[in-house]
Amino acid sequence: MDDSFTQLTDDLLIKILSFVPIKDAVTTSLLSKRWQSLWTLLPRLNFKDCWVDDHHSNRILRTLSSDFIFATLLLHKAPVLESFILHKYFECSALQVEFWVRFAVDRFVRCLKIDFSYLRHHCLIRLPSRLFRCETLETLKLINVTFLEVPSRVSFHSLKKLMLMSVRYPDEESFIRLISTSPVLEDLWVDCCKDDNVETFTIDVPSLLSLTVWNDSEDHYKRFVIHSHSLNKLDIVEEQGEVNLIGDMPELVVASLRTYESKGNVLESLTFVKRLSLSLDYRVQYPIGATFFQLVCLEFCGFGENWWNLLVHVLQHSPILQILKFKDDGMVENEETEFCWILPSCAPECLLFHLKTFEWTYYEGKLEQKEVAIYILKNARRLVTATVRCGSYWASKQAFEELEFATRGSRACELTMC
Repeated sequence: MDDSFTQLTDDLLIKILSFVPIKDAVTTSLLSKRWQSLWTLLPRLNFKDCWVDDHHSNRILRTLSSDFIFATLLLHKAPVLESFILHKYFECSALQVEFWVRFAVDRFVRCLKIDFSYLRHHCLIRLPSRLFRCETLETLKLINVTFLEVPSRVSFHSLKKLMLMSVRYPDEESFIRLISTSPVLEDLWVDCCKDDNVETFTIDVPSLLSLTVWNDSEDHYKRFVIHSHSLNKLDIVEEQGEVNLIGDMPELVVASLRTYESKGNVLESLTFVKRLSLSLDYRVQYPIGATFFQLVCLEFCGFGENWWNLLVHVLQHSPILQILKFKDDGMVENEETEFCWILPSCAPECLLFHLKTFEWTYYEGKLEQKEVAIYILKNARRLVTATVRCGSYWASKQAFEELEFATRGSRACELTMC
């Protein structure tokens, strides 16, 4: 044994062991008498299947058997668990998961994660009733699981972060019980899936500060009703569904919206936001009367036909915008679509008086791209930096030179290519 290790305290050795795979940590018990029981005091238990390289540089799956997990828990002695993570490539029985989670709850676990994301189907789980009344749990993350039941009595007094990703529930009331009985919940992630037995997700959590909603599958329609309260961060991805926000969001700082068809009132409810990311289809209609009067940074990704007209609408209603980052993903439905840009009668106020930074990613010099870029450079009178990030060097060099010779509204503007 290296003398440098023998000089370390047990607490420091345990901390070091907590960063290595659990199977390797258990193996250290063979090193010497001192190491025999160190791993049994680990405050973090991570039972994770993983890919490793063998001696021939081939990738092999290193799995942890149920017998190994049971044996590890039976020998474990730490009175308190900081975290318990179960990340498996193969399905476990509901009874096994229930036993393991009960062990974690009995050790006053603070962070619990159950992840079966690599399964082609959902894993049935039964969580012990005492988990739903766990006083110490602060973080709960569930991925690709199906609840057999959610008890009528749920009380997460300390839960601050909850991630429900591709989770199937017995019914809508089960989902509501999971999230509404957490008085200090601050961060919520809901990623819905097909056949989850929930048509309308109602989210009403007064303490919530950050919310992420994902419904990125086109084969099922979902409806979200969100009581905004104190939200300061909002991230919504919806391809087939409807999102309605109830109440104003005066505390909102950062928001992101990606949608093909904006059903609901999300866009018109973001008027207090300061930093906004929009990925919108041309079919999205800009809401009449909506003004982003506090918006200073906009990331815009347009796809489909006539995205440029939607961009102008957003600029016209963002009077103090200072930073514009644009990304064209090239998703034009018909390459032969005639470019038809309805120029505003006067330049947006943000271009004339406030815009300082302009960035364009995936600029290729196509007609619609060139016209929009030239328009912004010509009318942005306070612009300081303009950055164009292109694809291939020779194609982008010509496109960049066209912008270099274009009229600029700001003499101080420095145009660069990356």
